Amino acid sequence: MLSKIQNFFRKNVPVKPITLFFIISICSTGLFFLVLPFLGKHGLDWIVMENNAHFESADYFLCLLFSLGRNHVYQFGIDACYSPLSYGFFYLISKMAYLDDLLKNVDLLSIPYEELINMTTKLLSSPYQLLVFIIYSLTGILLYLLAIDELTISRCQKRLLSVIVIFSVPMLFGAVERGNLTLYVAGLVLIAAKLKDASSPVKREIALVLIAISAGLKFYPAFMGILYLKEHRFKEAFRLIFYGVICVFVPFAFFGGWSGMQQLLSNLSSLAAQSNYAYRIQFFQGILSTFGIHGFLNQLLNTAFLCILLILIMWTKNKTRMMTYLAATLAFYPPNAYRYTLLFFLLPLFAWLEEESECCTFSNYITAGLFSFIFSIPTIFGLVTRFHLNFNLYTLSYAEVFIYVAAWLLLALQMLRDICSFIGCHRAGTVHNHQNR
Repeated sequence: MLSKIQNFFRKNVPVKPITLFFIISICSTGLFFLVLPFLGKHGLDWIVMENNAHFESADYFLCLLFSLGRNHVYQFGIDACYSPLSYGFFYLISKMAYLDDLLKNVDLLSIPYEELINMTTKLLSSPYQLLVFIIYSLTGILLYLLAIDELTISRCQKRLLSVIVIFSVPMLFGAVERGNLTLYVAGLVLIAAKLKDASSPVKREIALVLIAISAGLKFYPAFMGILYLKEHRFKEAFRLIFYGVICVFVPFAFFGGWSGMQQLLSNLSSLAAQSNYAYRIQFFQGILSTFGIHGFLNQLLNTAFLCILLILIMWTKNKTRMMTYLAATLAFYPPNAYRYTLLFFLLPLFAWLEEESECCTFSNYITAGLFSFIFSIPTIFGLVTRFHLNFNLYTLSYAEVFIYVAAWLLLALQMLRDICSFIGCHRAGTVHNHQNR
């Protein structure tokens, strides 16, 4: 039956999967900006992560404030949960915006958290803050353009893909709108993935350094190291660990030392304990909580989920599937993940565009549709639901539900394809053994 469906698509559908991806993505995103003037503020409320106009509470500004605490940064509370390298990066940005002068007489540690959040409006009074934020955002976006430029697709397709990525929900209405550091981390990971297999040893070494920096900024990109283990590139894996140790632990010397490290671990533990994961489909723990699975069992299944993904990465021979599983470890495993982590799904998208997008199979058309749903604005869905804002749940909007359902379905599709591949290989092996007998 499946072969008949595939033959139908080969013979009767002139549009290739890659073309379908571009058509859906460009039309859907373009339609949103056409109707946006008629929607007014409601239109941006619908698509913005927290369904409100409080841009001053973005991750960017809060990290800037925390970075000014230097040795005492982790004493701000459980929301001070970034790595020391991250706060070092934001501290350099604060210097660009002259924030030390602006807040030199303010004891930030003595200010209650709610008031500290409101102080982000004070940061906007810095004469160059807006310009510095633009530099911050454009530099992050540049990383994706560099990664796209390395793809083996046509120049026209690269340009279209650049537009799609920049105006996607995970990018523009996620990482940029929040100013979240994933904007940089995912971009560095994409470039590293392209340089990892370069013929030049210098480029391959740069890939190791970029992965280490990414892990130093967000920790969990350290999972990229499994690619080197899969390919038995143990010397490079060892150097990656060395670079990673430097990027993760050395910055603590400037942000609290040993006590700062202990406080960070305490903050992360407290944040996980106090978070309500129910109905948050952005990460696997949230899905488990939605079905009433909490406590130790929740943690156990979440760990099992990670182990399954890592096993699939090591087992599969298909690059798109491998990168899908890797993206899932980076986007679905970390607690309190949000839409900007879906930028890691550019890893499988890039692999699919280069290796499978010209193949007119039924599963490839489904894959094209799911990728376009993740990286375009779901305008038709918004029109059908009358741009209803949310489920009365913090950060979870109707638009975000649509995108995450597409991402989870993509993961399920790739897992199903590997299961079918395994069953097919097993049957072929059984028949071969029977014939030999």
